[in-house]
Amino acid sequence: MTFRRMLRSAGSPLGRIRLLERLTERLLWRLPRETAERHLELAPPLSQSALDGAKLYADRETMLGALPRGGTVAEVGVWRGDFSKLIWETCKPDELHLIDIDFSPFDWPETKAVKHQGDSFEILRSFEPGSFDWIYIDGDHAYEGVSKDLAAAHAALKPGGRLMCNDYANWCSLAVTPYGVARALNEFILREGYTVDGLALHPAGLPDILIRKPA
Repeated sequence: MTFRRMLRSAGSPLGRIRLLERLTERLLWRLPRETAERHLELAPPLSQSALDGAKLYADRETMLGALPRGGTVAEVGVWRGDFSKLIWETCKPDELHLIDIDFSPFDWPETKAVKHQGDSFEILRSFEPGSFDWIYIDGDHAYEGVSKDLAAAHAALKPGGRLMCNDYANWCSLAVTPYGVARALNEFILREGYTVDGLALHPAGLPDILIRKPA
């Protein structure tokens, strides 16, 4: 049976995703172990001291309530603006900076938020050090892209400020592809001395993580 026929026989879009997951798993584990692990973007373990104050949340919307009100906030990767609106309504920032490479899907009409279109790394680097009270990151999910966004956000963040990051995982079952988010974040936490404030669960295994910059 050809691959195209296999997809057709899987039926629904969900069935096709499950078929792709099974095929990916079989093909991946035929590779040498070190090659397979490189594709899986395995993250280094965090120390227990970085986790001692962490709380578990039902979802990212609930965890958003743990962030401070007011202040200067940035969101990297806004898509249609659904979470942008929630940030605005829940945290009521004094300034909300929205950063994305393409705003064409964006349909939230709030005019008080400031849009920045372009490369998120370059845009974050354009702000003065210590500009933001907290930053939400949901941009490039490849290891290199996440690492660059984290480095730029670290410089732009105030001491004691927080980063909330989406899709803290090494694999996305919905896209059937590796994610470099967990690896990049764990390396960043270990290197820069951040601590974990919270983890928000997600039904597809793509949680959000909330981390705090040293004061």
